[in-house]
Amino acid sequence: VALLLAGCVSVAAADGGSGGTGVVVHDGAVFTVVGERSDGWVVDTPCRTEIFLDEGDQFRSVDVVLDPGHGGPETGSVGANGLVERDVNLWVALLARAELEDLGYTVVLTREVDLHMGIVQRANVANALSPSAFVSIHHNGGAVRRSQEPGTETFHQYGSDESTRLAGLLFEEVQTALDVWDVRWVDTVHKGASSRIRSDGTDVYGVLRLTPDLPSAIIEAAYLSNAPEAELLADPEVLVAEAGAIARALDRFLTSADPGSGFNQAFVDAATTGTGTGWNCDDSAYGRWTSVATGYTEQEYADLVAMAAWVGRSPESLQRFGVYALDFFHALGGRVSLDPLPPEVIPVVSGISVPVEVTLPWSPADQVLLTRVADAYGLSPAEAQKVGAVLMVFLIGISG
Repeated sequence: VALLLAGCVSVAAADGGSGGTGVVVHDGAVFTVVGERSDGWVVDTPCRTEIFLDEGDQFRSVDVVLDPGHGGPETGSVGANGLVERDVNLWVALLARAELEDLGYTVVLTREVDLHMGIVQRANVANALSPSAFVSIHHNGGAVRRSQEPGTETFHQYGSDESTRLAGLLFEEVQTALDVWDVRWVDTVHKGASSRIRSDGTDVYGVLRLTPDLPSAIIEAAYLSNAPEAELLADPEVLVAEAGAIARALDRFLTSADPGSGFNQAFVDAATTGTGTGWNCDDSAYGRWTSVATGYTEQEYADLVAMAAWVGRSPESLQRFGVYALDFFHALGGRVSLDPLPPEVIPVVSGISVPVEVTLPWSPADQVLLTRVADAYGLSPAEAQKVGAVLMVFLIGISG
């Protein structure tokens, strides 16, 4: 209460954390770093939810980022043999990473397992790592026109010489690698390296449009929708060959001025499949819940229980809502901001004087809020819980 009444017209409080860089990889998922803490990171999940993460491997920058397209409920193309594009994309990306690492490059994938991830977050991963090249790996669908050679397509950023060169090298290497197999190939008029744009001249594909400062390209190696090609892509030897070709293209891009080949004129076609939005993305499995215990005197707890009952809530929910309220006041910015509490009014939360202990569970996302509030007001998480509870008891009391 002292915090609210005495401190709410002072200078802004500290933000409680330094800005983060790069990504954290944990259990095959890749999280972009929002802030770094001594005990972990504040990160964005593949679903773009901010959570606290206390385990994983951090990468600040890498040479190459590979993006296995689709994932989770977004399957991509599906072959007549049941082969699913999201899986083929991932297998090829993992193999290409191994090839590139053998060449001495550092590589991060946007996902290492099958998971749902929107295009915006894939681009965020690439931008966070500032690689020398970013490649999104796909396998096509829809073509029916017969071809004597693989209908490999690559797409580059409109107006970017380096992206164009990268796409040309990917086309050259991948088509050549696949052409050793004699199957009934299919293609479209866009076979080769192209720039697909909207009427305003911006790139249609989000992974290209949202990474303007990176040389980025998309590779559509073959047509999974074509049954003979789907059978071919079920052969591990073919996937190894494709991955090796992607690695060679990237190596040439990074070590030479080779121009690539197969270039087409840019074309306007704004139609999309509507996938990649991350709609209904579920990130409940990311991070770990934690519990924070706060001690109360018998009178403090009795007051908390009484006020919670008055508004039809549990003591635990009122305590949590108090932390949300503190965060709200802090977020008012220049209009109302709060100093850390002076030591003499920081509440006691442990010891024999506060025998009633209340333990509150916090989700990975809400841990970010709890820590932000605690840091802003110079409190521990347990103290922040108690200040929030006392605040709610006070506010309900004066309103009732």
